Amino acid sequence: MVYRSSNPVLRQESFTLGTGQERMTYEGTINKVLILFALILSSATVTWIVGADNPGMAALMMIGGGIAGLVLVLVIIFTRPSNPEILMVSYAIAEGMFIGGLTLFMESFYPGISIQAGMGTIGVFGLMFTLYRFRILQPTQKFMIGVMSAMGGIMLIYLFSFFGSFIGLSVPFIHNSGPIGIGFSVIVISISALMLIIDFGVIESGVNQGASKNMEWWGAFGLTITLIWVYVETIRLISKLRSN
Repeated sequence: MVYRSSNPVLRQESFTLGTGQERMTYEGTINKVLILFALILSSATVTWIVGADNPGMAALMMIGGGIAGLVLVLVIIFTRPSNPEILMVSYAIAEGMFIGGLTLFMESFYPGISIQAGMGTIGVFGLMFTLYRFRILQPTQKFMIGVMSAMGGIMLIYLFSFFGSFIGLSVPFIHNSGPIGIGFSVIVISISALMLIIDFGVIESGVNQGASKNMEWWGAFGLTITLIWVYVETIRLISKLRSN
């Protein structure tokens, strides 16, 4: 079966790029996921260390990393380079700055939240991988339509909330620590977790179809983006729960 992911990085077209003789493997994809996460953790650690002595600099690094990461994602998605590793490595470093700064500031308000969010993200990944591995959840057509629709609705809410803030408008309750805000975060984490099922399916499809070796980077990149989404939403949920 050919999977079409709601993650724009892991569209089926991504796996048709390149004509190299070597083929995509699970091991190669896992290795590249580890490379990207090692860079994210290293960059986040540097931001954390800098922020311990200079919170203002950490804030700048967080904002700069977030903007740079967004720009790099858009460049990668829309230009679809056949050799994307340099851009993806740059994204990992930028995203590490954002994650490091965000985690540092959240940790200052809620001590221990970084460990809680990290363990939560690992738990979500492990659960989704187990459900996928044992074929309990599979990215069927109806499954993908449902997840894609829900993700689209969430993105519209976030966009409206972001741009509306510039003119004094906001989506009520979703950023608060009340029942509605907590419920919204639970829904968003659930959708981001289900995105992992789709991403696993697309990676498996790429391996089974003999996609070229550089598609391992695309698979690793798409999975990394989803896991970062899970982490950010998890830390938001925990902060809401602990603020009560």
